[in-house]
Amino acid sequence: MRSSSRLCVAFVLALLLLVGVIFAPASQAQTRNLVVFGDSVVADPPVGEYLARKVERGSSNSTDGRFCPTSQSNFGVRAAAKLGLQAADYSCSGATATGTRSFFGGGQTIGVQVDRALADGALTPATARVVVSNGFNDTYSNAGLPGEEVRARFVASMAPQIGRIRAAAPNARIQVVGYATIADGGYVCLFNAGGDLRDRTYAPQVGQWEQLAQDMQRDLAAAAGVEFLDLKPSTADRGMCAPDHLRNWAGIVDVNASPQNLPFHMNARGHEHVAEVVARS
Repeated sequence: MRSSSRLCVAFVLALLLLVGVIFAPASQAQTRNLVVFGDSVVADPPVGEYLARKVERGSSNSTDGRFCPTSQSNFGVRAAAKLGLQAADYSCSGATATGTRSFFGGGQTIGVQVDRALADGALTPATARVVVSNGFNDTYSNAGLPGEEVRARFVASMAPQIGRIRAAAPNARIQVVGYATIADGGYVCLFNAGGDLRDRTYAPQVGQWEQLAQDMQRDLAAAAGVEFLDLKPSTADRGMCAPDHLRNWAGIVDVNASPQNLPFHMNARGHEHVAEVVARS
């Protein structure tokens, strides 16, 4: 009898354990996601929301995510949807790698973005893809330094962050996503009024910063052992000075091309193109 009772108790306990596993709260399951880190090019917040948060933040050094509004249709979010993954977007306008002050000011470093993602539990073994897209703000904000030093500082700041990401999300494909084409050689087109009505302003420094950012990102990918996704080939004829039906990068004033959030940033067509490139890579 005692043996039978013990067997009965053991059976009930095993059954309860099995039921507990089967009906464990869904919150315990890790979500397959795509995590985004970067600057305003990927964040692309609506300009009104960006300005409102900037005023609210003032001179505060808060790292609260509410001061980093993002678009719900930027290329990171769109790529996640195309891949059937949940998006976790930690990008922030003005972000830098080295902590220098960007044009947008007050942007979080990529290190702070990674801190936020880790605190939220967004980087896990179930994370399928990580997109990192930044660097331009580290070019002009370090304009007094030689290009080689800027490149070295960028890699020195960013490679440890890639290491932190890899440690938390060991199964993820980590991609450093380059910038789409911006300038047309030494020229930019700041005012696109539709059709052929546009300026063509000589600003060689923009193209130089664009190339420097490309070199920095390529260096980082090589140093960290991750993928570099080069957008230049597929956007060579789609920069600021491209015709309305091709233009992916908006000027300060830009009509007839595609809806946009921020001036001097990618428009909706550009985000869709990059999302498609990421999803198909």
